Amino acid sequence: MFNTPFYHGSIRKSIVTFGNLFSNISIERKLDATTLQTIAIPIAYAPKEKWVVRIDQDPDLNNHTYTTLPRMSFEITGMSYDASRKLNRMNKITCYNELDQMTSVHTAIPYNLDVSLYVLTKTQEDGLQIVEQILPFFTPDYNMSVKVIPETQTFIDVPVILNSVNVQDEYDGDFQTRRFVTYTLSFTMKTSLFGPVSESGIIETVNINTSQANYFAQGNPTTSVINENWDENI
Repeated sequence: MFNTPFYHGSIRKSIVTFGNLFSNISIERKLDATTLQTIAIPIAYAPKEKWVVRIDQDPDLNNHTYTTLPRMSFEITGMSYDASRKLNRMNKITCYNELDQMTSVHTAIPYNLDVSLYVLTKTQEDGLQIVEQILPFFTPDYNMSVKVIPETQTFIDVPVILNSVNVQDEYDGDFQTRRFVTYTLSFTMKTSLFGPVSESGIIETVNINTSQANYFAQGNPTTSVINENWDENI
């Protein structure tokens, strides 16, 4: 069962596609109707606590660091089997590769990935600008297409469901403590996992026993005669 190592990278590809959804978000700093500055929001795969600790250790950001606000991060927080999307395990997806070999893989196993997206900003205004560019596209789900198995050219639709949005405003403390606002968006990705891909060549030769077909074709014997002859041979 576990003798053949394989890795399609289905989870990794789903997570990378998830991060790409939010890779082009930017905010604008305005004075009246004039745009003074446009800031692209960086995003990385990392837990929120990593950025929070960095900010607490250097609240004024006087040291050399690439951690600045605003920024976004995301991470996988859990996985669970989704029995409601289960299909027949005997079904197969088949196709031919470049070498004219037939490749096949069994039906996917449905799994749900719990993903958290963190938005960290210095002000509430920056946080609202970022979140408002995300929420209108999830009603409450957004569907994305992921190519999970190149050998079989298999694409799957991965619905991304927005479950909740939580806000945490760290404004307590003295004047030397830096304030930061954290938005936590919880998502569920309905992805699928595949087993190993099997390969087989094209069927070029077929051997068929035609003795029974010839027996029926000669003389048109009745069914009773055929049954009697078979009994005698037994």
